[in-house]
Amino acid sequence: MIVVSIANQKGGEGKTTTSLNLAWGLARRGKKTLLIDIDPQANSTGIFLNPEGLDKSMHNIFQSKAKVREVMVQTQVENLNIAPSRLTLAEAETIAAIVDAPYILRDALADLEKEMDFCVIDCPPSLSIFTINALVASNYVIIPLQAEKFSVDGILGLQQTITSIKKRINPSLEIMGALVTQLKPQTLLTKTIIPVLTKYFRIFDTSISDGVAVGESHLARKSVYEYNKSSRQAQEYEGFIEEFLNELQK
Repeated sequence: MIVVSIANQKGGEGKTTTSLNLAWGLARRGKKTLLIDIDPQANSTGIFLNPEGLDKSMHNIFQSKAKVREVMVQTQVENLNIAPSRLTLAEAETIAAIVDAPYILRDALADLEKEMDFCVIDCPPSLSIFTINALVASNYVIIPLQAEKFSVDGILGLQQTITSIKKRINPSLEIMGALVTQLKPQTLLTKTIIPVLTKYFRIFDTSISDGVAVGESHLARKSVYEYNKSSRQAQEYEGFIEEFLNELQK
């Protein structure tokens, strides 16, 4: 099983959209895929389920050290399971003082190693214990971000966190690259910021352009492919997934 965290401590950068459409797209290609929602806001979960109606969620993983297998749910999408979140997950941040706190998710995933092809983790917009758990459990990190100044300002902290985890806990962790989202290609800001971003991370050749299809797909509780497969954003996410899969072959 290949585990990929979609992480950025800044909100509004496209983490949930990227997590959803990457997981959905892999499942559509016949890959057994698990989407883990580790954000207490539960936005990924809300596409498939009513978070407040759940008996079990990622809260049980962190509070009771349940296994992910015990909380995951088969979605209406073939090959796609979700380990859902709900607001009560925020209460579990108190585990930060526990010695084995960074390893809880990794241990909870261990028995799914041979059952799933991919695990995609939708991280919260912070460098909390949840994001740290995701990075400890992951093989790769993908960083969605916008081509704007405030996105660049937050990169250093994330880069330092990833470097520290790679050095001290998870030497196999790699940054696969940054995915530029909500791109406005003709603006001077975009033309200025993109070269700056390349100093920090590899940038995926594919970017996701600004447009209404993504937001409308969330309202419809669908992937952008299902909502409007001919939209530019749907085609761009398809291209991103192909690039992602090609990177794994290198």
